[in-house]
Amino acid sequence: MPPQMPSLEQLEPIILVTSKWGASFHIPWYLFLGGMAGGTLLIAALADLLGAKHERYQALSRIAAYITLPITIVGGLALTFHLGKPERGILFPLFMSNYRSWLTIGGWIIAAFFPLAVAYAVLWYFRTGRAPRLIVAILSIPAGIGMALYTGFLISGTWSIPGGYWFSPLWDTRYIPVLFLISGLSTGLAGCGLVALAVDHFRPSGVLRRELGGASETAGTLSLLDTLVIIAEGSWIYLMLAAFAAGDVGQKLVYGVLTKGDLAPWFWWGVIALALALPFLASLVEVLLVKVIRVPADWLLYVKFVMVLVGGLLLRYVIVWGGEIRKPLPFPPFNVY
Repeated sequence: MPPQMPSLEQLEPIILVTSKWGASFHIPWYLFLGGMAGGTLLIAALADLLGAKHERYQALSRIAAYITLPITIVGGLALTFHLGKPERGILFPLFMSNYRSWLTIGGWIIAAFFPLAVAYAVLWYFRTGRAPRLIVAILSIPAGIGMALYTGFLISGTWSIPGGYWFSPLWDTRYIPVLFLISGLSTGLAGCGLVALAVDHFRPSGVLRRELGGASETAGTLSLLDTLVIIAEGSWIYLMLAAFAAGDVGQKLVYGVLTKGDLAPWFWWGVIALALALPFLASLVEVLLVKVIRVPADWLLYVKFVMVLVGGLLLRYVIVWGGEIRKPLPFPPFNVY
């Protein structure tokens, strides 16, 4: 009789930690800027479609469309130069044949997203008729959602390997894409709110003031919406952690590293505190100051929006770093598939 192979639970695990992506700043910044660009384009479209009769929301749509373009360009450069051969990123249809890969799918999403971002900014700048802008706005809604979701699917593509075994437990397809979508909307709201306040603070003159000046009136609305999104983001992170805590050995390992291990300070202070708890607290204080004490609190909105942006960037760093932890492998190895 051949000897019976031991179960996975009886074997000593080997923990693999690599640094292919974690050692690079390109990927976290691209994931952050890509998600934020998706959020700002979505905000531009919704403000344009739902706020047609309100000048302040038209000004907000204009600001969101304007800032989407540079965010997309910088994020695209971060991804392109990370490839090692930038020309392959530019000419991706000629080189990529794996059409089920999220790198390929994402390339097509970017190919649709960038022209829409350019068109939206150009249409607002030249103040064309409303009809062509509405067409772009309608197309921008799925493009913005797809862009933010894609940044999550890009890294979660290595989540599973044949046989249903998890390779990078943190990069879980069930949680990361939705988390990045919610975070992209949150950072998009914060970015639009920050620019709207800055435009009012620096008081541009002439045509620019007439076109953008009313956007600062939407800062409070953006802050309120961002607070709701922050609640959703915090709830989603809680569900993800609860699933990891009750999951297999790899997920429990990631849960421990995030909450009690080397990544715990970054996770608790950078993500939970800076991206979620402190902005939520700032919203409560801002309501108290404005509605009860009746004193201006624009400075608090500045602080809140900056915290959301920095926290959103740190979230990407934590997810990328945590994804470098691979599921423990059985030793001695045997065929588990």
